[in-house]
Amino acid sequence: MHYSPTTNGFYHPAIHSTNIPADVVEISSADHAALMAAQAQGKIIRPDANGYPVAVTPPPPPAPTRAELYTAKQAEIRDGAETILTRLATEYGALERQTWDQQAAEADALQANPDAPAPLVRAIAAARGMPVADLASRILANRTAWVAVSGHVVGQRLAYQDALEATASLAEDAAIIAIQAIDPVYALPEGG
Repeated sequence: MHYSPTTNGFYHPAIHSTNIPADVVEISSADHAALMAAQAQGKIIRPDANGYPVAVTPPPPPAPTRAELYTAKQAEIRDGAETILTRLATEYGALERQTWDQQAAEADALQANPDAPAPLVRAIAAARGMPVADLASRILANRTAWVAVSGHVVGQRLAYQDALEATASLAEDAAIIAIQAIDPVYALPEGG
């Protein structure tokens, strides 16, 4: 078995034939096996001063840059709000949620005029076997509750985003500390 410090690779004459770099050093099968075992444990193989392969502890990864920390924190802020709101709406499918504005508009119209055209609310009420006025009241109560809860969560998200954006005016080290200090934990309003 041979090792090339230039390519940081191993070569076997039976496999690589004449395509072996000129700077290879010969190593034993036992040394090769020990190097492979060390690599499997997280070490990296590098040449020593004589070009012989040795297993070394890899250097720690570089610290994330300010831009990387900013982007990661922004995603954490956004995803936290999205997660809590999605969890609150899991009872309803995406297509049903698309009807919420229409339901609310029709429910508002029905509150103002019980004879108002409201095909969606009337269809839902008929399928549920409940009075249209009762369903309209429920829809409006649900909308009020959703607006309060989602507004609370969105407000928290925007406050975290404001804190993140405020780091733009800070010096590099201070910005990194400030970004890392933002801990987007979302809470629901009382009764939410």
